[in-house]
Amino acid sequence: MFSSGLVLEGGGLRAAYESGVTDAFIENNITFPYVIGVSAGSCNGVSFIAKNLHRMRDIMVNYAHDERYMGIKSIFKNGEYLNSKWIFGELSYEMFPLNYDEFENSKTKFCVVASNAKTGKAEYFYPTDFRKGCEIIHASCALPMATKPVQIGKDMYYDGGICDSIPLKKAYEDGCEKCVVVLTQDRHFIKKPLGHEKAIRKALHKFPLTAEAVINRQNMYNEQRKFVFEQEKLGNVLVLAPRSPLEFHTLDSEPMKIQHIYNLGYEQTIDRIDEIKDFLSSSMSQTAYHSK
Repeated sequence: MFSSGLVLEGGGLRAAYESGVTDAFIENNITFPYVIGVSAGSCNGVSFIAKNLHRMRDIMVNYAHDERYMGIKSIFKNGEYLNSKWIFGELSYEMFPLNYDEFENSKTKFCVVASNAKTGKAEYFYPTDFRKGCEIIHASCALPMATKPVQIGKDMYYDGGICDSIPLKKAYEDGCEKCVVVLTQDRHFIKKPLGHEKAIRKALHKFPLTAEAVINRQNMYNEQRKFVFEQEKLGNVLVLAPRSPLEFHTLDSEPMKIQHIYNLGYEQTIDRIDEIKDFLSSSMSQTAYHSK
């Protein structure tokens, strides 16, 4: 059993909001015995556990607009809009390396969600060492039609958000008593159908079950948000979410917008820091929670 858990939604570059949240946690010595991340949420999760303050903010603000990160040139050069090999290689491991020792010495259990391309189902990984690469996080962030699927073992994987966008139920299944859930959309957001079903099925013709999961994702996503807010009313969950629509799409790369969204996450978390500490202190053991 875990006294509490941290659930980190994805959302592409909207996850800058989440980076602000987790940096506020680091600065206030707030830790969790369990962290689960999806897509960009897994990037924030590993940086949070490793206590890499500002790592994800600096990557997104300074490099999301770089032509090496994404763009038309990457399609012709790498066969994908997002240059994922560079993002999860040179950028994440040479230019902005993890605090490997801090991550490995942490007692936090870390779960990463990825979607099996063949089955169209979520799968869960528990990495403990990133020194030799980050294929699991790469897979969790492999956005269909923007990147190629990532191979782990004999299977191919896409973005975890396709099949389990807000994995609160998985956190409960893994033994969390209470959870802080960080969302990258405001409380009133309702996901609408993506549309373009024929184009999606054509682009993902090798993985028809993943195509159907993408087409129907809004149903799963809206149900998961409903469950999160129900759990919040019961006192089992504390939700951190933007107070108003971010008006920022998944692959928006404007540095000033990203910095603004980061600031919102940081400031809104600091505003509620005492509430967060009170929520966690009622469920977390002294070995898992450290207050200044």
